[in-house]
Amino acid sequence: MNVHFIAIGGSAMHNLALALHNKGYQVTGSDDTIFEPSKSRLEAKGLLP
Repeated sequence: MNVHFIAIGGSAMHNLALALHNKGYQVTGSDDTIFEPSKSRLEAKGLLP
């Protein structure tokens, strides 16, 4: 299943994106600005937009 998050860098959204990615979902997202620690965590999984 493909899931796209708008505002993937948010404190709740990035955690949900990581959880779905870990379960095998195809995850993409968009955001204007992403701050730490969300940025590093998304980047480590290849999910940084």
